Order: sequence, then structure tokens, then C-alpha cells
Amino acid sequence: MWAYFKFELVQFFKNKKNIAIYVLLLFATLFYTIKIAPTYDPIEQVDVDEIEARYLTRQVFIDQMAGRNLRFAHPAVTEALRMFHEINPLDAERLEALETNDLQKYAAATSMWYYVTNAYTYYSGNLFYNPRYYTYGSQYADEDASYAYVEAGERYEKFAEADYSLSINLFEQRTAWQTVERLMKSILPIVLIACALLLAVDIVTKDRLHPTLLRGFPIADWKKLLIKGFVAFIGSLVLFVPLAIGFFIVGMQFGFGNLNIPVPQYIVDYKVQQQQGIFTVISLGNFLGQCIQLLLLWFMAIITVVLLLSVLLRNEVINLGTGLVIIFAEYFYFNRGIGFLWDIENYPTSYMQIGQVVSKIRNFYYNSDDMSAQLGMKLLAIYIVITLIITLCISLNKRFKLVK
Repeated sequence: MWAYFKFELVQFFKNKKNIAIYVLLLFATLFYTIKIAPTYDPIEQVDVDEIEARYLTRQVFIDQMAGRNLRFAHPAVTEALRMFHEINPLDAERLEALETNDLQKYAAATSMWYYVTNAYTYYSGNLFYNPRYYTYGSQYADEDASYAYVEAGERYEKFAEADYSLSINLFEQRTAWQTVERLMKSILPIVLIACALLLAVDIVTKDRLHPTLLRGFPIADWKKLLIKGFVAFIGSLVLFVPLAIGFFIVGMQFGFGNLNIPVPQYIVDYKVQQQQGIFTVISLGNFLGQCIQLLLLWFMAIITVVLLLSVLLRNEVINLGTGLVIIFAEYFYFNRGIGFLWDIENYPTSYMQIGQVVSKIRNFYYNSDDMSAQLGMKLLAIYIVITLIITLCISLNKRFKLVK
């Protein structure tokens, strides 16, 4: 059995297709870290000029209205004065903190600025968020912007209490660990799961090339399948090596950050929201830990599907096509608020956007109370066990022998 494992492992890492996947992932990682990461342009930035421009414009208005009889003024004027009197001191405090490089003071003032600004903007009907939230004509722009403002407020509130070094890169989420967080909420999970699929797609069907050699291993087919699955899983773990290289490059450019950085997590229970607000906060280490657990389960789920299809149909194209359908299935039914009508939390494919699931922004998008990383892990684990049992039972039938 050990000899067969070593044979499969060597064959896996000598496979030209697999080598190409690792090399392409490395090139993609280097391109991202050298070309894309340095040009990251977050909507919410630490922009002294912008803060100062807003502050001075509002202060001019406040000074002009000072001493005037506002008894017959338009309600919009009195509302603007009330808002400016509350926001401008916060902007003044932010400017002073940046000038003295007191980043904790800046974080405290900025946290309050986001809360106050969001309260005025979201409920006014006349005010707007940053114009970049309204790109592509999104009908949910105000909801998304409000979510982002309150999320930023939570982050800065925790930064103000931090016992670690703060920096502008940390505030703008440019550090290496925060780059991983952003990518986990974006395309990275799908890229890695797709790579795992490509690595595993021929793990069984390639045996047709060496039938005589493989008959020399006196091992039951079900054991061979387990070994093949384990080898494919090891190969999937190696995908993290190119990513680690990119991680260190980003860290050298913008700092590494640390695993205590706050990650806001959406609270789905309305009653809890009434008492605690719409976010709780977990550490970045906790966030990434849950993401890795879900990602590894997805690796195993994809591998078990490939094993089952390889035993039944012996066709790499079908393996690849079915795997891609699973990976992109969510796009066929995703719609904002649909969780109110459908029990989408019971579909394993709803947990493909791993970072969004862990941060619970997916709950916000779907309007689903029950969706959670823990439920996703349970569903995937059940799915893996059932698929594996079916595969191993089928492999016991002589009709489906791996090598004929």
C-alpha cells in the first residue's frame, strides 16, 4: 500500500498538466502582487485632501450662517447646520490626528464619523454616499454603502482600542493578511477550487495508460481510490505554495499586519441587532481559520465527485464539466433577497463564496437568517461522506474495476 501511495504521488507531481497548473498559478500570483495589489484603490481611503476640502467647505457655510436669524430659514438649511455642527468637529479631530500621527485618535474619530455620516445619509433621502458606490447602476447602492460605512465604523472602533502598531496601510486594508482577507471575500476560493478540480480530473482515468504496471499492485480498488483521493488532496494543498510567495511579496511592500486585525461579521438576528448593532467583530485569525476549513472541505468534495464519476463514466471531460457546474452553480440562482423565499442555506453550492459566507455578508445579500459557515461545513461533510461511501461500494463491483 505504501509503495502504491509513493507511485501515485510521484505520478501526480510529474504530470505535465499538474505542473502547468502550479506554474500558471505562480505567474498569476506574481502578476497580482506586482501589478494589481499596488494599484488597489479602495472606496474608503485615508485622504487628507478630501477630508480637509469637506471640512473647509462646511466650515465656510457654518461661519456664514453664524449670527443669522434662522427662524424663517428653509428646513434644509437648519438640517445642514445641525449635521455640519456634528460632523465638522469629527473631521477637525481626524485632521489633527493625522497631522500629529496619532493614529489611534484618528481611528476613534473616524469610527464615530462613519456612524454619524451613515445615520444622516441613509435616512435623509437627499444625501448620497461616495459616487463610486453607485457605479453600474446598482439598485442596492444605498444598502451596500450603508453596510460598508457601518462595517468601517466597527473596524475603526476596534483599531482605536488596538494594542498593536497601526498604519495607513492597515486602515486601507493593504497589508498582506488583509489582502488575503479581501481575496477570500472575492475570487480566490473559486480559483483554488477550480485548480483542485483540474489537478484531480484525471487522477483515475490516467490509469488506462499503464494497465500492465498497475496490475502489479495487489491492492483492492477501493483502497486505490482512497489513496488517489488522498494524493489529489495533498496536491491541492500544494496550491498554497505559490500563494505564500505572493503573500511575502505583498508583505514586503505594505507590511504584513497581524492576525488580531478586526473583521466585522454581520449579525443576522434582528433582535440581537436591536441590542448590539448589525455587526460583531472576530479576529482575522478566526476569520481565516473558518475560511480554510471550508476551503479544505470543498477540495475534498470536488475530489470525491471526480472519484465517483471516474468509476462510473471514466471520462475526463465529464469530470471537468460536472465539477465546473458545481463550482458555478450558485450563479444560476443567486439573487438579492431570495433567501426570504428559498431555503438556499440548504444548498451546498451556496457556500462557494467562502469569505463572504464567514463574514456573513452573504446573509445580507440573500436576506437569509440561517446561512452560516458551520452549516456549510456540516452539509459538505455529509455530502463528502455519502459520495465516498457510494464510490467505494460501486468499486467493489467487478463491472467497475479500475483496470480491466
